[in-house]
Amino acid sequence: MAVTQDKETALVERFTYAAIAEAGRLLDEGIASAKDIDLAMRAGAGFKVGPLEQADTIGLDTVLETLRRLHASHGDNYKPSTTLEQLVAKGALGKKTGRGFLEYS
Repeated sequence: MAVTQDKETALVERFTYAAIAEAGRLLDEGIASAKDIDLAMRAGAGFKVGPLEQADTIGLDTVLETLRRLHASHGDNYKPSTTLEQLVAKGALGKKTGRGFLEYS
């Protein structure tokens, strides 16, 4: 059975945002720093970009909006992290502002 473009987009979105949400929870719980979470996912899971850097690239305001939508329709796997909510409230939106989960110059 072939996957349609719409289904492919939905699959990628759900996997991507589940990883971002989980990375945010790991950060909230103090399990590891943002840099270490991304390093672990690049080195250990073969990600080209860590989930927190990917969130910063997308824009944390956009990530928060998307996670809220996915949380409402698909449950707690997509619940936004406290850190994400705080960063957006402070205007730290990722690469476009120079600061998000990570810092950019």
